[in-house]
Amino acid sequence: MHLFQGEVIHLSTEKTKPFTVRPLNDQDKELFQFLQEEIVEGLEDQDTLQPLTEDEIIYIFEGGGLMIGAFVEDELIAARALLYPGDDEENIGHDLDLPFKEQMKVVHQEISLVRSDYRGNDLQKTMAKVLMQQLRHSTDYFTHLCCTVSPKNIASIKDKFSQGLMIVKVKEKYEGSLRYIFYKHLTNKFPVDDTSFVHIRLDKTLRHRDFLENGYVGVGLSQTELGDWIVFARLSEEN
Repeated sequence: MHLFQGEVIHLSTEKTKPFTVRPLNDQDKELFQFLQEEIVEGLEDQDTLQPLTEDEIIYIFEGGGLMIGAFVEDELIAARALLYPGDDEENIGHDLDLPFKEQMKVVHQEISLVRSDYRGNDLQKTMAKVLMQQLRHSTDYFTHLCCTVSPKNIASIKDKFSQGLMIVKVKEKYEGSLRYIFYKHLTNKFPVDDTSFVHIRLDKTLRHRDFLENGYVGVGLSQTELGDWIVFARLSEEN
């Protein structure tokens, strides 16, 4: 079952190739693992990406989430996953102090992978749209979309902001790795006070934490000649 069809440019050859997106299942496990290992091994700083564990991959394929893949012919060139954490201790709802009932309605945006030869084709954005459509079509149970992102992972930060997620916390996760916690309510909108914008340099994470603890949320990334900045704002009092 194809969920999406389009074209991508293969960077090495500069040739345009058709691709399709479809759900992944346990028969695709080795393809996914190979892609994940290839990308993790190619990272200059492996702290920027938290790969899925063997148990998490199996859990998703057994119905504990959704995973889709983009293929050029039989080659898996990109993949993206959602995970339903339930009562697992890693449920980000714990970090957000959600009551137990609401924690059960949390869905995690997990790893997003794109093979290096196909980057620059907006595959990450395309896969996000397709995956969230699949979630909406499969269930209306979940209301809290959460994920963690390394402050050093610019591409992933852009990806989350483009989907309307906000930074709501900065904390250490995964044995001491600093992470932004991104959040989006899937049924309610939370407009920001457009008179409250503050730009803080991306590398000033302690300053980010101060603002987050004082009523601000991260709403965007500004890239200028002077550097990269996280844009913070207060939520509108009309909420």
